[in-house]
Amino acid sequence: MAHTHSLTVRFGDCDPAGIAYFPRIYDWFHQAMETWFAAHLGERYSVVIREWKLGFPALKSEARFHAPCALGDELDVVLSLPRLGNRSMDLAYRVVGRDGVLRATGQTTVVIVRIDPGDAEHMRPTDPPAALRAALEAFATNSSPHTTPAEG
Repeated sequence: MAHTHSLTVRFGDCDPAGIAYFPRIYDWFHQAMETWFAAHLGERYSVVIREWKLGFPALKSEARFHAPCALGDELDVVLSLPRLGNRSMDLAYRVVGRDGVLRATGQTTVVIVRIDPGDAEHMRPTDPPAALRAALEAFATNSSPHTTPAEG
């Protein structure tokens, strides 16, 4: 199983040459993560942040660019969960054009933390609630491994 977030490269995403400026890929990764919560984990990301007081800061994020993303391109950002730890996880991404061309791959390691400034555990790693843990485990079990095409 994987989660797909679709988008179109906008004018504001691009440099003067009409090619998506490289930091935009990290925003697209995060957009995919946000929509993944409602689609597969049972709750909207905004509710998890605001009401559950959980955050998912990145410990490490990387991207590899395979082909340009240009103004107007329709893209699918495909998210999988190759590793689920007790309080952290690796999210893998593939950005594919509707033409089937692989544009980018990446991975982000996030840690699950409490984000309540009034809590003594604020910004400390925490176990996810049981329902979220079960949903993450189900998705991880069925998540396709992240692969990168052979270098040529």
